[in-house]
Amino acid sequence: MNKFLLLLLLLLLSSSIFAQEKDESFNQQNFNVSNTRVTKDELYANTYLPDTTANAFYIYESGFSEIEDGREYHLFTNYEAKIKILNKEGYNEANITIPLYKGSNGTERIHDLKATTYYLEGSTIRYKTLSESKIFKEEDEKYDYIKFTFPDLQPGAVLVYSYRLETPYLFNFHTWWFQEDIPKVYSRYETEIPANYEYNIVKMGELELDQNDADIKKNCFYGGQSQNAGDCITTVYAMKQVPAFIEEDYLTSKYNYISRITYELKQITMLNGTVRKYTKEWKDVDREFRTDKGIGRQLKKDRLVKELLPAEIAGKDNNLEKAKDIYNFVRDHYKWNGEYGIFDKMNLKDLLKDHTGNVSSVNVLLHNFYINEGYQVFPIISATRNRGFPKKIVPVLSDFNYLFVLLEVDGKEYMLDATDEFVEFGQLPFRALNQYGRKLDFDNESSWIDIIPEGLSKITYRDSLIVHEDGTSTLKSQQIFGGYHASNARRKIEKSSEDEAILQALNNIRDSYELIHLDYQNEKNMDKELLVNYEIKNISQKINDRIYLNPFTFLFWKENPFKLEERKYPIDFGYKDVYSANILVKTPDNYEIVEIPEQQIIGLPNASGKIQFIAQQADDHHLYIRLHVIFSETMYASGYYPYLKEFIDQLVKIQKQSVIVLKEKKDTLAEN
Repeated sequence: MNKFLLLLLLLLLSSSIFAQEKDESFNQQNFNVSNTRVTKDELYANTYLPDTTANAFYIYESGFSEIEDGREYHLFTNYEAKIKILNKEGYNEANITIPLYKGSNGTERIHDLKATTYYLEGSTIRYKTLSESKIFKEEDEKYDYIKFTFPDLQPGAVLVYSYRLETPYLFNFHTWWFQEDIPKVYSRYETEIPANYEYNIVKMGELELDQNDADIKKNCFYGGQSQNAGDCITTVYAMKQVPAFIEEDYLTSKYNYISRITYELKQITMLNGTVRKYTKEWKDVDREFRTDKGIGRQLKKDRLVKELLPAEIAGKDNNLEKAKDIYNFVRDHYKWNGEYGIFDKMNLKDLLKDHTGNVSSVNVLLHNFYINEGYQVFPIISATRNRGFPKKIVPVLSDFNYLFVLLEVDGKEYMLDATDEFVEFGQLPFRALNQYGRKLDFDNESSWIDIIPEGLSKITYRDSLIVHEDGTSTLKSQQIFGGYHASNARRKIEKSSEDEAILQALNNIRDSYELIHLDYQNEKNMDKELLVNYEIKNISQKINDRIYLNPFTFLFWKENPFKLEERKYPIDFGYKDVYSANILVKTPDNYEIVEIPEQQIIGLPNASGKIQFIAQQADDHHLYIRLHVIFSETMYASGYYPYLKEFIDQLVKIQKQSVIVLKEKKDTLAEN
């Protein structure tokens, strides 16, 4: 027993020591992380040790939210922050914007805004307080924006500001962002919520909380006419040494991964025991969609389109060909105005009159054309890639800003969006490739569907490279673009007016070249692959009796986009793709081939990608080069990052460092 107690004591002591060591390690520079009081240590600091690349960082950040009882229940949040500016590159952090929501129940308000710049004058701490006259307000339809810039800004300064935010909107606490684009030494958020208010509280992002406490506070809240005080639930969430969130290439949206706490009011239990629900379940949303007069009317306005479809389309017997013609008709005659939204601001009568409307209007019109022609078709609500993934568990309709349709033809499903003139039938715009969406079935039960493009998007080069005796070479190349690569290429061609601009827009091309000719085919025909033909003069390197030649005029990747040593987030390409280069090299008769690149095969784990590089001599004066690259997944988990980084490193190296060496024949030299 004594031994057990001794062991337990040792364990407790060691854990206490470990906790102290951990606590001290996160704050190596002895910053004050308890409040906004500024110390000399903070002012003298000229770097942030956990991230020496930082130009500025939060030393301390704190928030406290509570619902105050009274004649009207309002949510109040006290916010304060202390920010260190390390150099002039960090000055942007001195520009503060505070959004205040405007809705039917009133506008959020801000009280007691204070901002002060602290700096050193010799060894003396000086400060400059923000004048009220330097605080400005800007407005748009939904928000007021309070804006100001800290005074007397200089490298080494510490900025302190605080305010009290008042909002009548209890359904949604303001999200607490632990992570931002600069690091934080310490960030803490506290709430005091009446026990009869039930919120869905979701911690989002990749980082773990360092503090996650909840407790009961007695007699903290008076409701209505009751003389009895109710209890509150108090919570404390905190993170230490929070890294800056860096938006990396091929990231779907930062909102899928940035660390934060979100709140949504689920229900309030009234004093008489009745429950007032605010958060719906998906079955409730489906029922509302099914019975809503506005939505229902818009989705069934087939009478508006009966006379609009040309007879030559309506009379077609082939279901798939007819479906494609309907899609092309809507896409060509009704244009997207660039606005998003699902059922708000959607009006088919206006679309038919003006021939322009938001994404929902155009695609609901497409939906109604198909309904009128007897097709099985469903609206799909989703979100654009930059918006983040919609929540599946809790229906939050504000998560959705996009609508397209799912069409069934002869047992096969097609995802269709008529707002992009450059995508083919059955292909969604890249902006809509956001993992999943909600299929609205008003006759049965709505459900989730995956949004994953079928097949491979491709770029293929078919090159004929003729090397001349002076070391130059002439290239005739046909480039073939399919899938999303074709959409991207067509969009670039549309924007470019000159051949040279098109060449540069479509390709990563080596430096020394002269464009002789360019033409393209099928740039307006989405049903076919885009073809682009080039004739180019290249400059090779000739030294004495040798010609050094790189067979790759066009590069799939000019450099590796993955620069970080580590990556925390998945790599999302959006679609699977394949790159192929097939090059026939013809050498001068008076030269012999003395060196060709080595063959290589490089794979990604689990057969999720492959590079195949072949260099073969067909005869004395012909070489065949083939480079085939395939990415078999649309998204790679972060664990694949080191392999993917090395994979693309090797690909770049193959295209940039592959050299063919030709040597002038000795008998030719003797004749000369």
